Amino acid sequence: MKRLALLFSLVCLSFCLFAQVELEKNILPLNLDGSVSIAQFQPLINDMGAYKIVGLGEGTHGTREFGEIRIALIKELIEKKGFRVICFENAFGDSYYFNQWLNSGESVKEGMKKYLIALWQTRELEEFFEWVRTFNKNNSEKVSIAGMDFNYLANMAKVIGSESKKLHLEQLNLLSGDLYKDALYFDSVWDNQMKIENRNDFGTKIRSIRSKLLQIDSIIKTNNLPVSNLLQSALLNGKCWGSGGGRDKGMALMAVNLAENNKMIVWAHAVHLALQSPYKNNMVGGCGGHIKQLVTDYYALGMGTANGKYAGTKDRFDTRINIMNTYKLPATKKNSWDDYFVQMNMPSFFIDLRNSKAENTSLPLRQVGYGPPQRISYTDEVKLPALFDGYIFIKNTNAPEYLR
Repeated sequence: MKRLALLFSLVCLSFCLFAQVELEKNILPLNLDGSVSIAQFQPLINDMGAYKIVGLGEGTHGTREFGEIRIALIKELIEKKGFRVICFENAFGDSYYFNQWLNSGESVKEGMKKYLIALWQTRELEEFFEWVRTFNKNNSEKVSIAGMDFNYLANMAKVIGSESKKLHLEQLNLLSGDLYKDALYFDSVWDNQMKIENRNDFGTKIRSIRSKLLQIDSIIKTNNLPVSNLLQSALLNGKCWGSGGGRDKGMALMAVNLAENNKMIVWAHAVHLALQSPYKNNMVGGCGGHIKQLVTDYYALGMGTANGKYAGTKDRFDTRINIMNTYKLPATKKNSWDDYFVQMNMPSFFIDLRNSKAENTSLPLRQVGYGPPQRISYTDEVKLPALFDGYIFIKNTNAPEYLR
């Protein structure tokens, strides 16, 4: 019996060592001291350039280095690989009006505070959006900012209203006007962290929004009205919010719709951009997998960290007005992917998971969203190559600076 136990232990050890050796074959050490040197990412950029949609996922919603690396990658993908749409984990309508704002002479900072959730109101992104504004002034093929989420509804309803007016149908104008009023109410409740004084009134408003969206869609189809791509996107956004089909699937439908014939970069949390949910019950994540079902030329990049500080909010819901605080990352859990990478004793590296055979190793992955440390959790055991095509790990990271 002891011999069998010893043999089993040796087999397991050999298995783990084989997986680690296979992983190490596909590891590229990175030098991230100081500013990001883009030359070391050139093989990755060349690979990404062959895809139509590239997902750049962050392991936390509040890590400066994740933002800096993605911005450096995005600039290269825009200038050298022809990407022209950047889609954020941000409300569709808000992002549409932010894109208009960005191409005006108004303050980029004020536009960010008005239209982007607080997670994206960083100094790094402010500088990047200034860069986009300059790029658009100097190039005929503009870069556009889009949003695939539906946490805010009023600006989605505003788009529906402005586009419906072009169809010259009074019934549509009345419905879209009422829809906008209801959506404003919903947004105010969201800003207030969904603290509802009268649940019956709130339920009535939700049903009213869903009903008006269905009526508008029905009138357009019944009358065979010519609908702009913008109106179609806004109506789809409303359907994704109201259908109950799941946030990740809805965001995937929005991203693919907004990409149209352009090459797109998606900026969101890594768990959303993963090729599948890291949870057995699929409770969250896997938007990237839904994208890939619709657009096979999809690349998913994940990012992770172990130590240092990150930014988060005590609020439960992500709004434009969250107060972002700095927290210390707790120690990584033993026998997790995060701890596995710490044991490699490299400060930072990239793994090409497409060529890795580490799918034989299943470990939980730390899940850091935008909450304080007590809300940090771990996924179910999962094979990392099942989630991402590539992965960047940085052992020590910092929180970003936010706009004031």
